[in-house]
Amino acid sequence: MIIATTFVGAVLGHGAITYPPSRNSIDSDQMPWSGKIPYPVPFEPWCPMPSQDAAVSDPGRNLTGQNGQACFWFSNGCAIGCDACDGNTRGPIPKFDCVEGQSKTNCSLTPDPSNSHMEFGPKAPICTGPQKSTFPRKATICDPAQRTVNTGATCGSTEDYFFFSPWRAPGSAPTIDPCGTAGGRIPGQGDGGFGAQFQNTTHAKVGDIGSKLPHTPTGVTWTAGVNYEVAWTLQANHGGGYSYRLCPLGENLTEACFQQRPLDFVGQSKFRWGGAEGRTLSFDAVTVGGDQTTPKGSMWRKNPIPRTWRDAEGNWGKGSNQFQTGEGFQPYCNDEGIDKAGNQHSCTSEWGPYNMEIVDVVTMPADLVPGPYVLGFRWDCEESNQIWSSCADIEIVA
Repeated sequence: MIIATTFVGAVLGHGAITYPPSRNSIDSDQMPWSGKIPYPVPFEPWCPMPSQDAAVSDPGRNLTGQNGQACFWFSNGCAIGCDACDGNTRGPIPKFDCVEGQSKTNCSLTPDPSNSHMEFGPKAPICTGPQKSTFPRKATICDPAQRTVNTGATCGSTEDYFFFSPWRAPGSAPTIDPCGTAGGRIPGQGDGGFGAQFQNTTHAKVGDIGSKLPHTPTGVTWTAGVNYEVAWTLQANHGGGYSYRLCPLGENLTEACFQQRPLDFVGQSKFRWGGAEGRTLSFDAVTVGGDQTTPKGSMWRKNPIPRTWRDAEGNWGKGSNQFQTGEGFQPYCNDEGIDKAGNQHSCTSEWGPYNMEIVDVVTMPADLVPGPYVLGFRWDCEESNQIWSSCADIEIVA
């Protein structure tokens, strides 16, 4: 039974693993998620993903709610240089204008003068509550090619508004829980704000800890030393990048446990529209590793969906969000822009695209001890101080 339903306008980033199926989709057997997904899709409480019929151009059949509220399990108020997540701080929301005299169709951007009083940037206080900032803490991601928002700003400048966002030092920001928390915060951390919602059900409620969700067998069995596909999807896009990790079932599902077993990416990434049998497009992903990441040498991939982009003619894309997030990066496909209906082959958006998954191949380490494991997905945002997490149960054999 759904206890409450609340819809708000301002949003956070939302994403979740879709394969293997995650523990966080625990509510998928209840209404409304077990029924037909509404069109247009409301923001809460939906985490739309491609259905088996997703390849068709019919908004009534191309999406499913089978991921439940998986994309509402995350950690809010997390930043590099902080000891803990405060559960409430969304992060900077700057504004940009066109350079005076230029057309809004394809203009260069300049920060709005009101941004000079923002409480974010390389010299700003970024941690609230009892935790303290461990200054000096520097971003390790400075290359514009590895960044996803405000890419025109010089790293560490007063206009580098997202300097302390989790993606700017992948894996180093704290989490509330490595499998996410329902609604992004725990009791005593406020209301989260900006769409940090979760609809209480008989399975879970706001503030529940993802690592305490019940073991949920998926039937997925992988062999040590072999490569396998994993997939995730976006509901609201806040840039950044992601990684996959393992922790043995039976151990405490802590960030430290997952960081001991980061997984390597292999080959290209691909977009997949329409589920397992749908259309795909492979591309060379931007992979980050070495001393830029935590743990050192772990592999992360840049979120390949631009929130701000230009079309082939150099004009701002249809639905591009440049006046809030500044310069972005060029998309990997040519599309018609934002696709909230989720029935096109879009690869750009502030929203979704709902019918598309981001698919990667990861390697199971050859020295894994056979047995049950938990696969962890971690998405460090750049446009917000948030980390999205999902966990899935798998079996490893020799």
